Amino acid sequence: MYICYMRVFKKPPKYVKLLAKAAKYYNIDLIYSHPKDVDVGNEVINGLILQNNVWRQVELPAPPYIDLNSYCYKYKDVITFLKKKSTLLNPKGFGTKQKVYNTLMEDGEFAKYLPDTIQVTDFDDFLKFIKKYDKAILKPRSGHKGNGVYLIHKIDDKSYRLSFKNEEKVLPAEELKAHIEDIITDQVYLAQQYIQSLTATGDPYDCRIRLEKDAEGKWAVAIYLVRIGSNNKVVSNVAQGGGVQKLIPFIQFHYPASWENIKADFNYIAECLPPKIEALYQKQTSCLGIDIGIDKDEQIYIYEVNAAPGMEFGEAEIINLKVDYYHYLQQQAGE
Repeated sequence: MYICYMRVFKKPPKYVKLLAKAAKYYNIDLIYSHPKDVDVGNEVINGLILQNNVWRQVELPAPPYIDLNSYCYKYKDVITFLKKKSTLLNPKGFGTKQKVYNTLMEDGEFAKYLPDTIQVTDFDDFLKFIKKYDKAILKPRSGHKGNGVYLIHKIDDKSYRLSFKNEEKVLPAEELKAHIEDIITDQVYLAQQYIQSLTATGDPYDCRIRLEKDAEGKWAVAIYLVRIGSNNKVVSNVAQGGGVQKLIPFIQFHYPASWENIKADFNYIAECLPPKIEALYQKQTSCLGIDIGIDKDEQIYIYEVNAAPGMEFGEAEIINLKVDYYHYLQQQAGE
């Protein structure tokens, strides 16, 4: 059996070689392919197969399964063809951050974990929101790796502190209005209740639950990790500078009296949210990243459910689960 691992990188990332080697344990050949390598006319995929530790060109018909992510879906003709020939292991996504928020809020089960969030259509929307919470995060609805995220703190009715990356400045209300109206002209922004997730040294952090499906086709946690933005006043995404720690020692240090309760909440979200997302959207997927904050009162908040999480951290754990899931699919196919 072979499985196509499709991403938008021109060359296979380093971890794909490890994934191919691990898959071989189950006699599964991994084919790496870019969506542009799909020949719709001839109904074949041109890709790369690992032979003797070297990537070699191969041309094959569409396999039973294709492991792809949401970035591949912009190649619409290719996706239309692949859907007819293969099972795609991951959907385009579950919609915008706001759509996922609204869906989970309406369902109710995870409502207590959701920070108040609105779409900003004009400055008056934001003004009402910041008056309610004093501090708010302003972020793009379709943001990526913490880009374009602001923290705004209401000092009084006439002045506001604006934090962006590692800079801060105080703006009068009119300047803030001009700034917000300028950025929401180019893209859709959300205002979100500020959750004060700070380390003992004052650096922003968030937590990620990285999940994959396992050898039984069920959800399993690959790794719980904490991302710390040591070079940033607003976001904790390590692409903006910072570091990573494992969750348990982090919460044991920062929340010594309540870390077990916090861990129990993480376990509940990890166990129950992925199947809930699949049920609400009636879409099956094979991987998820759930981003979580812990406020100063030790309340847990879900920031985002990421349908295309990266492989930057917990690589070995992710690969082990992923190939076990491939084996599960192999067994389901009777091969």
